Amino acid sequence: MALRNIGTEGLTGVSATFRSGDVRFTVTDSTADYGSIPADSSAMNSGDPFGIEVDGSVPLETPIPCTLFVSGSTDYEDTCALTIIIGELRSIDPIPDGPRTPALYWCYDDCDSGYAKRPDFEWVEVSGVGTELSLSDDQTVTVDLPSGFTWQFYGQTYTQLAVCGNGFIAPGTTTYSAYTNQSLPYASAPPMAAVRWDDMYPPNGGGVWYYHDEANHRFVVEWDSVHYFSSSEYETFEFVLYDSTVATPSGDNEFCYQYLTATNTGGNTVGTQDHTKTVAIECLFDGSYHRGSAPLDAGRAIRFTTFEPQTGVSEEPGGRQVAGRSWCSPNPFRAGTFVHYHATAPGPVEVAAFDATGREVDRFAFTAGQGRGSVRWQPEELARGMYFLKVSAPGEETVVKVLAID
Repeated sequence: MALRNIGTEGLTGVSATFRSGDVRFTVTDSTADYGSIPADSSAMNSGDPFGIEVDGSVPLETPIPCTLFVSGSTDYEDTCALTIIIGELRSIDPIPDGPRTPALYWCYDDCDSGYAKRPDFEWVEVSGVGTELSLSDDQTVTVDLPSGFTWQFYGQTYTQLAVCGNGFIAPGTTTYSAYTNQSLPYASAPPMAAVRWDDMYPPNGGGVWYYHDEANHRFVVEWDSVHYFSSSEYETFEFVLYDSTVATPSGDNEFCYQYLTATNTGGNTVGTQDHTKTVAIECLFDGSYHRGSAPLDAGRAIRFTTFEPQTGVSEEPGGRQVAGRSWCSPNPFRAGTFVHYHATAPGPVEVAAFDATGREVDRFAFTAGQGRGSVRWQPEELARGMYFLKVSAPGEETVVKVLAID
């Protein structure tokens, strides 16, 4: 837990006591030492974390009222009321399918920092390389998967997939081709991977292509510069289905959506639904995002897999983080974000920020003590989009990807 000193004087000997307001949320270690916190800086209690236990009967996303009592040098005392959300889904967390528990499929996007299954955007160009589909307006065609390549989806096995010009794919075969996107789950639609379901017109633009990338164990469908009906906008996006050699816990295939452009997202449906048409993941519907989704943007990657969430930050027994990994919170951010770092010795820390083209947009440096700390990055007039923060501290150099949103 981070404490920030917003005053003009530094504090030494800072400690805190954590109390729960709910008997189902037990604090097993209620005290923590923060040491010194200079003016206008923050400190983490990573070396002396609080301990908590939560009763398994508490539903996910239940708010728990808590209190933090803080004290420090010069008789400083303060009391902070805070709320802990049990199992809260944030835009940097994966989304489970539902409504049911436990989930089978989970959805991770490239902003889910800290999770091992967070995807990276790695565009696979198949336009002009694979086979172009001849699609008229509001048409769906069936494509045979290569010999030995099957798609297991929610325990059902398919040897074909149906591609619709309106931005979705169905396992197996169907003639469903509705141009009006719907909220998922939707009983009138087949099981589907809604990559970008909307009213599109494939005859204009670069067409819809598919390709078996055998060397990389994947089958790719690309909508190349597909024209929005009755508009001047074109979008390019793709569906990547991995074969069974890319193992998952359940044996169901892993697949990804990738977006080379993302101009008009207000009328899209992005997500999946199973063959029962009752279980779904809805990342986006008509401009409304799931609380676990990052905004659809150019360079976005979304992975669907049956791997349950596991953090990608190494941990020691007891949950203490291992030195040598920087991260940012919140991420995505609006006004600013805290850059958390670890210095193996006292010395200079430098943060350099670059946009998606590699252009440097900001740089600053300061001197820090040994251990973990954080500093706020609050750039002026920063456009929305992806940025890369290169954090250089004694004993550590890390690049952190962050997303600025409106």
